[in-house]
Amino acid sequence: MSKLSLSKKSIQVIKSITNSTYLDFIGLAIVISASIVLGYHNTEYKFSFQGKNYVFFLGYVSIVNTGLSMIGNRLVTKRNNIGNFLATCNTFLSGTIDYLLGNIGAILTYPVTFIGNYLVFRAWKKSTILRSIDFIFYRNLILGFVFSLVLNYIAFKYLSDKPIDWKLFFAIAIPAGLTFGGTFNTARMYPDNWFMWQIYNLTKLIQNLLQMNIANCAKYIFYFFNAIIGYITWDDDKKIESNSK
Repeated sequence: MSKLSLSKKSIQVIKSITNSTYLDFIGLAIVISASIVLGYHNTEYKFSFQGKNYVFFLGYVSIVNTGLSMIGNRLVTKRNNIGNFLATCNTFLSGTIDYLLGNIGAILTYPVTFIGNYLVFRAWKKSTILRSIDFIFYRNLILGFVFSLVLNYIAFKYLSDKPIDWKLFFAIAIPAGLTFGGTFNTARMYPDNWFMWQIYNLTKLIQNLLQMNIANCAKYIFYFFNAIIGYITWDDDKKIESNSK
């Protein structure tokens, strides 16, 4: 991976921004505002039980879920293990919402992410050593895509009564593969893993630009920015840890 060349003063400024509480609130405001502009709060899930019809205001739960995702992401950026705990809980909520909204593959893919986030939480409790890229880094990426392609194929082929929509399949499977691989590598705290999240953010940003979904673009621009400063901060911390040894 290419390295950024910055002065010590610039790095210190970036690290202060990374660890700022103000940035947490800015990110939270962006994702909640985007959710409201997109009308997520109006999303309803209608169902019947014992002959009676009910309406569940799924949109408000989605907004809470989005907020938890942002806070978890920011805490992980600051190497706070509570962020991984929130991500673990948040994954269960995200999977449920996606499944109710029609993503049939969620019933298979989200358990993998849930287990992955839990293992990251466990791993960070044991070790907080920042690592350089090694064989395990690439192995985790390959495993992530294998899991995603296989599980989504099973879901599209056997859990749905419709023919496979290959465009939709790859639109879901590729970001899921990046998510799996990135999650597995978060456990080992690779600074360069932030580049994988950048690829994910870029794909989502391009997708939303093509759809002219400006509100979601703002959200992924923030995630893109956060991943940049996350990489710079972790990379410098790794150098400090190496020098201290």
